[in-house]
Amino acid sequence: MGLAQAIKTVFSKYATFRGVAPRSEYWWWALFTGVTSQALSSIAGSLSPDRNNPTTAGMIVGSLGALFALATLIPGIAVTVRRFHDAGFSGKWLLLYIIPAISFLLVAGAAIAAAVALFDASLAADQKSKILFALMGVAALPVILSFAVGVFMFIVTLLPSKSAEAGNKHAK
Repeated sequence: MGLAQAIKTVFSKYATFRGVAPRSEYWWWALFTGVTSQALSSIAGSLSPDRNNPTTAGMIVGSLGALFALATLIPGIAVTVRRFHDAGFSGKWLLLYIIPAISFLLVAGAAIAAAVALFDASLAADQKSKILFALMGVAALPVILSFAVGVFMFIVTLLPSKSAEAGNKHAK
């Protein structure tokens, strides 16, 4: 499957989460969305070199980039679920992305608590430094979890197709 066929297939199955997607379909789609997003971002940035004073053309291209992201969000999730199915995994594995998001919220809460504690005049300087070091350690958690989930997702998308004979309940 080539680039044009992959794009056509993904858009024709816009919100189809059943079935399978071969590696070529998934990776051509990933290439298409990545390159297009980067191109729109680069064009918008070159049209508005001053971030504090964007040009109308830069704002239009930036808006096109946001619309493109919205238009490709659902088909991107759908093709990923189908790719997981093709590799013999449930699409529910994508819910792993919730774990880094929750840990980020917990770290944000810890950062607020630490900020309040740092403004406490009764704390000694060494206690404040311990709070900062603890916060830095906790702040690494979402990064590590995001990396681990990303590596898992990447490996699954690289796996070969698993046939129905090999036990893939998603393959026909």
